[in-house]
Amino acid sequence: MASLETRQGALGERLAAHLLRRATYHVTPERMVEFANMTAIQAVQKLFDVPPYVHPEGPIDWVNGENTPWLTTGPYEMNPGSAGRQRTAVWFWLINEMLQDTSIRHKLTIFWHSIFVTEIDNDWRIFDLVRLFQLFALGNIKDLAYKVTLDSKMQRYLNNNTNKKNSPNENYAREFFELFTILKGEQRGDGDYTNYTEHDIQEAARVLTGFRDSNFANKDPETGLATGTAGYGNHDPGNKTFSAAFDYHQILGAFNKQDMYREFKDFVDMIFNKEETARSFVRRLYRFFVSDRLNEEIENDIITPLAHQLYQDNYEIQPTIETLLTSVHFYDEDDNNSNNEIIGGKIKSPLELYLTSINLFNANQLGVLNEDADNYYKTARWFIDNNLFPMGFDFYPRSVEGYPGFYKAPGYSKSWFDQANIAPRYKLSYTLLEGKTVKSNRTIPFKAEVVSFFRDTFVNHEYADELVQQFLQLALPELPTGERYEYFRQKLLGQLSPINWMFEWQGYLASGDDTAVRVALTDLFEAVVASPEYQTF
Repeated sequence: MASLETRQGALGERLAAHLLRRATYHVTPERMVEFANMTAIQAVQKLFDVPPYVHPEGPIDWVNGENTPWLTTGPYEMNPGSAGRQRTAVWFWLINEMLQDTSIRHKLTIFWHSIFVTEIDNDWRIFDLVRLFQLFALGNIKDLAYKVTLDSKMQRYLNNNTNKKNSPNENYAREFFELFTILKGEQRGDGDYTNYTEHDIQEAARVLTGFRDSNFANKDPETGLATGTAGYGNHDPGNKTFSAAFDYHQILGAFNKQDMYREFKDFVDMIFNKEETARSFVRRLYRFFVSDRLNEEIENDIITPLAHQLYQDNYEIQPTIETLLTSVHFYDEDDNNSNNEIIGGKIKSPLELYLTSINLFNANQLGVLNEDADNYYKTARWFIDNNLFPMGFDFYPRSVEGYPGFYKAPGYSKSWFDQANIAPRYKLSYTLLEGKTVKSNRTIPFKAEVVSFFRDTFVNHEYADELVQQFLQLALPELPTGERYEYFRQKLLGQLSPINWMFEWQGYLASGDDTAVRVALTDLFEAVVASPEYQTF
């Protein structure tokens, strides 16, 4: 029986590693040891201890060769021909924040980015939306849904700019129901889904008439971020009455521009007053953090009580996530076999695969990014365009549904693999060892120094079995056994015996010449990082 009972006792390194891989991009050997001595409650509380941003001012003005802040301290102006570079600057600023963030904030930032989707936009205008996801990452889902609807980029993307009382556009209203909040449920008839009807979409579009983007000139007084504006002249002021799915709820039409915001808030409240909305978010949280598989047992024992908790907490997300990540279920300890379902049961997204590897193997040669305009172009553009993109993560989903690895049934995370990106994913060991990109062979400052990594991370290096086991426990979600373990062991030893390996290591320490041990350690590193097991978490 699946259980949300709180796990007791110290986590140990295996479960600490599992929690860190699922909840943060900052996975390091030191943090695994630190978290191993904590209980689940202590560890999760630490993950909710959000540090300051590394660069709260946003990306530097690298387009003009300046190391000074660009977006939050100056006017939002684009230089002719530099739109793509400015967009890249925003994404690389975010990558730096994700790499340095020791909390759960940026995993949740990507979670919200994957739900409230916007399309490719070849400039920096994603910046305020990213900041909104960061700001509400651990906050209130209902408030985020309200704010993101008014975001200028979202207003333009889903055509609410053209939604006027005399020519309504239903695009955003439809996606708000179908993809962003309550979701469809089973279809019961033509235009009639379990959770809403076509009539509800039409009424919602009427609520949203007159809202449009402000070309990023209008600021939300609560967040300081760019937001849209309300135009009462284009708003339908009539009352809006919804279907039986919402108990025939009626929303009073706005009587002036300012009252449009009240009317829209009443609409958001109506949707979030349905517990099915809470269930839709909990299911997505479960698939994101725990498992791709949902069955009747999980629905009854995990989803339903968590949805009730989220609903009772008025959609404050933190308590629900704390319950999930501290549960015996999350650690696969609610049945007789704790090795068969959760841990290692998901495929890493390209973002998880690459960013956690950089931190795990201490491969960030620049340390803190976003500070040197001279290095910014090659680091940002080459890393994103020639590594993440070929692996299948492009920061702007090509569909309003989001990233297939997060939403596409029945495979979900298996969808991160396709014919186009499987080869680049398996080139990760090469890129980390050489500091090169998988495409175009560009030099980037993310390179693992294999000998010093093994020397400084592990103990008892001269004992081959101990060294191999330590590395496998660090890198893989589960320790291989039998023939699979022997395969990795032989990658280190090659034609050597364990005694010969001891002599090789001792010779390296005595002479400083790492030539022989480097070959062996590189073979082991390549085998593990290129293994199918390393693709999972």
